[in-house]
This record gives sequence, C-alpha cells and structure tokens, in this order.
Amino acid sequence: MLEKIRDGSQGIIAQVVLGLVILTFAVSGVSSYFGNNADQPVAVVNGEEISRTKFEQSYQNERARMEQQFGEMFASLAADTNYMNNFRNQVLERLIDETLLKQQSTVFGIAISDQFLKDAVVKMPEFQVDGVFNNDRYLAVLRQSNLTANQLRDLLREQYSRNQLLVGLAGSDFALPGEMKSLMTLQQQTRDIEYATVKATELAKDVKFDDAQLNTWYQQNQARYATPEQLSLQYVELNAADLAKDIQVNDGDISAYYNANLSRYQGEERRRVSHILLESAEDNADVKTKAEAILKELQGGADFAALAKQHSADTVSAENGGDLDFITKGVMEPEFETAAYALNKAGDLSAVVKTSFGYHIIKLTEVEAAKVKSIDEVKDTIVAAVKSEKSAEKFAELQQKLAEVSFEVADNLEDAATAVGAKVQTAAMFSRATAPGALNSPKFLDTVFNADFISAGTNSDVVELAPQHVVVARLVEHQPAKNKTFDEVKAEVQSAYIAEQSAELAQQKAAVLLAELQSGKAISELVAANGLTLEKSVATARFGGALDAEIRTKAFELAKPTKDKAVSFGSTKLQSGDAALVLVSKVTDVPAQGEPAQAELDNLANQLSQSHFAIVQKALRERSEISRNLAVLTAATEQQ
Repeated sequence: MLEKIRDGSQGIIAQVVLGLVILTFAVSGVSSYFGNNADQPVAVVNGEEISRTKFEQSYQNERARMEQQFGEMFASLAADTNYMNNFRNQVLERLIDETLLKQQSTVFGIAISDQFLKDAVVKMPEFQVDGVFNNDRYLAVLRQSNLTANQLRDLLREQYSRNQLLVGLAGSDFALPGEMKSLMTLQQQTRDIEYATVKATELAKDVKFDDAQLNTWYQQNQARYATPEQLSLQYVELNAADLAKDIQVNDGDISAYYNANLSRYQGEERRRVSHILLESAEDNADVKTKAEAILKELQGGADFAALAKQHSADTVSAENGGDLDFITKGVMEPEFETAAYALNKAGDLSAVVKTSFGYHIIKLTEVEAAKVKSIDEVKDTIVAAVKSEKSAEKFAELQQKLAEVSFEVADNLEDAATAVGAKVQTAAMFSRATAPGALNSPKFLDTVFNADFISAGTNSDVVELAPQHVVVARLVEHQPAKNKTFDEVKAEVQSAYIAEQSAELAQQKAAVLLAELQSGKAISELVAANGLTLEKSVATARFGGALDAEIRTKAFELAKPTKDKAVSFGSTKLQSGDAALVLVSKVTDVPAQGEPAQAELDNLANQLSQSHFAIVQKALRERSEISRNLAVLTAATEQQ
C-alpha cells in the first residue's frame, strides 16, 4: 500500500509519506529532538510542546533543501522579509500538523512493534556497508548524531505510526467508473449564457470626495506608495568574453595548439560486425551449448548470414544476415565490445560471448581505421579555443590586479579601472527588483544592498557575476525605503480612489438590477432602461474560450433552469472593476463516451484522497487547542 501511494500520489500525500525516510534528518543533528526540552516552545498543541530546538532543526533542514533546489536564486528570496516570514510560518504549521497526526495515531491505538523497527533499521542504507547491515557503521552513525539506540527507535516509532495513520486516512480512497463518468459529463457540459456589463468607468462621475477622504484612503493604503530601497553605483566590470574579442591568434598559435592536442582531432576506429544472438537473460547451460554448436558449424565453413536468419533472436539484424553496421567503443555492452575489438581481421569469429541479452557469436566484417582531421578542418575550433585560453590567462591576471588596486585605493574606482584597461561605468538609481542587466545577480545585490557596504563608502570586494565575469562597485547615492507623502502621490491616490469607488457603485447597481430581475422584471426591459447591452454566448464550455473568466465561473455556479424558472441569474464582479449580470437559459449535458481508463480513475482517487485528508487536517485543527509563541519563533530564525 505504501508503495502504491508513493508511486501514484502527488501533493500532501507524497510529501508526508516521504517522511518515512527520516534518517537523513536524524544524522544531520536530530539529537536536538531529544535534547534541550527546557527551552521555550514555539507552539503548544493540545498541551504538547513543539520546542524551539525542534523548530530550528526543521527550519534549517527545509532551508538547506530550498538552497539546494534553487541555488543562488534562493539568496534573492531569502532577502525578502515577507517571503521568509511566510517560509518560517509554513515550517511551524507543518510541525503542528505532524504533532496532530501523531496525537491522533495514539488515540486510534496505532502501534509499531519493536521487531518492525529493528527490520527497518537493518534495511536503512545509512547503516549498510556493501549492501549489508554493519553494526559498527550503525554505532558510528549513532555516535555522530549524538543518539542512543532507544532514541532512534522512539523517533522511528513516531514517524511510522504517524504515516500509518496517513495511509489509513488518505490511502484508502478509490474512484468508481460511474463517478468518473459523472465528473466527465459535468466537465463537458455547455451552457447558453447572456450577460450585461455595468461599466465602472461610466459611474466615475458620480464619485464624490474631498481631500480629507483622499487622505484617509491614502493612510489606509500607504503600502501602495512605498518606494523600495534604491541606490546608484559606479562600477568596473571585467569579463573574459570581452577580452577574447581583442586577442589575435596567428598560424604559430594554431599549429602549436593542434600538435599539442592531436588526440582531440583523431577519430575513433570503427568496426562493422555481425552477430547471432541466442536470447537468455540468465546463465543457461543449454543455450550456451547450442551457441557453441552453431560456432562449430561456422568454424567448419557454414554461412554466417544463413545461420543468423535461422537462429538469431535479434530479428532486425537477422534479416540482414546478423549485420549491426559500424560500431564504436562505448556503444555496446562491455563484454560484447571487448570481444569485437579483440578480432584482428575481417572474417574472424569470436568465442561465445555472454551479455545481459544472452549468448552472442560475433563476426568482424570490416575495419575502418581512425582518421585524423586536418588542421584546416579544425582551424576555427582551434582559434576559439586559443582565444578562450589566452583570455582566461589574461582575465586571471587582471582580476588579481583589479582586486589589489581597488582595495589599496579604496576611495575611488578610476585607479582600478586604469590598472585593468577598463572604464568606470555608472548605474542610475535602482532597487533589488530593477537592477540593470548584468548586475542583476543575487550575490552582487546582496553585496551592494548590505548595510556595511552602504555605510563604508569604499570600494566593494571583487564580486563574481558569472564564471570569468567580475565587478567592483562603489556607492554613489543611497535612498532608504520610504513612503511617498500624500502631496507627492495625491493625483495617484485620487485616481485609485475613484476607481475603487466606481467599482463599488457598479456592484451596487448590479445588485439593484438583480433584485429587480428577481422581482419578475424582464431582462430586456432592464437593459434598455439602464443603457446596457445584452450579449450572448451560446454553448459555452466550462473551460477555455474568450469569455471573461468571472462571467463563465458565475454561469456554471448558477442552478439549471427549470419549468418554473426558465432562466437562472446572478451577478459577479469582474477583474476590471466592472460588474455583470449573468443569465443561464439552457444547460446541455454531454454524456461521457466509453469507459474511463484506469489512469483516470487513479488520478481521481488521488484527488479525492488529498481533499479528504485536507478535511481531516482541518477538523483536527478546529477541535484542538493550539497556541503559537511568535516572539520565540521570530527569535529562533533571526539568530540563523
């Protein structure tokens, strides 16, 4: 069952079941899990504390995983305070969910036997040497992790019991063909839709305001008018690719490089071979004996092509007398290749050779000697390689000089630029989000937006933007993040306020029109009286198309028309700020054709299991007492 869920599940199920593989977590320092329980908890779940130490370990593990997955990109994410706050809270919420599951497994009396845990430990690769459990390795890993055998056992017991509960809750869902057909019928359903749009812009003239109202709105929405931290820089850039453009390569350079790297331009010897294959994945004495009998026939003068057609299991080559065309080293299995390259001349036969496919008899039919490409054939490649080597040497020399001069003369960049034959460039005011071109590197942005660099007023260290591409920067001007004043943004505030209030008026008008529809007025009468246009969309599909997504969604939320109520109607707010009256006059079901594939049923079952498990998690949270100590949580991550 666990294997099935692991292979077939996505989302929450896969993530939690993978929690079974927890030893990596253990050997990276989970001794803290059993360690200092006296520290302040970051949360308390039904009286059970989640310690700060446990949170810190989980936080570091998750952060390390993200750094490995996203590389330097994670540095940019980590610089975003809001992102890291959310990241930190997600780690805590996951620990809370794990604690709730553990507690519920205890309520259900889920038990993991000592023998099961012993078998699990023996099978863990972390404790194996050459694929076999090694007690010395086991004890060494425990010592390294500052764990006792009993502590590891308790940790494993908790993980396995929690995941056994998960399997019971989320791994037992299944989908029936009838359910799938009903779902497919709903998905393929079409509706005849009519809609009238109340334009917010046409109501802007009705919005009344004064400076006091605008100022109040500004105070409530100051975040919209915040300017991020910005700075402008001078910088000196050094790039090996630019150096390569000025490097000249003469014939002597080309000849020297060609002779020194002749092996690069020597093609491989190719051999054309034929074979007869008697298929057998395992060693088989009977098949081997038959192959040896065929070999004797060939050695006695029998026709190879005829015997290949008669006996070979490789039907494609057998039709061509066993011919495999030309091969080079690294293409065939090692045993086959060794035998083929041991043959000396065309017509030679190998002994019987065993590979994973079976037993082969190989015949060499042609040898194509290795050819050496002429210097003219590879001249362009050599020129590029020589330029690359020379530019790399020049770059290393200039990078060292750039580092030395920019450090020794730290109050300007002119000397450093002159020393490496470059120019001092200028980057106008930019924020982290608007960094220009090549400077848009997480490592560089971390350097120049660092408080120490900003306060020092000296040249930065040499920062690598990319391989063989570096820069040294100097601050010109720094503007801290700040909110623009009301007077600075009054025009913008007024436009935004009018747009917001216009959208609200559009919603109010749509609500009034909807009430009139519900009282029995005809849509045609309402549309005409209010200067609206009634548009139609016949046989509208549930997904796709050019119709506004909000209108489509509302239309498919409405009830089917009935005898007593020929048209269903409602209203909705559009992303543009407009409002729309939406009417449905006809619903057409398109029955699903044929039986659903097993993969479709498995996918539906997986979706159901995720949904049901989410409901269980929500219920556990709602009936539990959970408190979070945000001050301790913040302190824990601020010290990382």
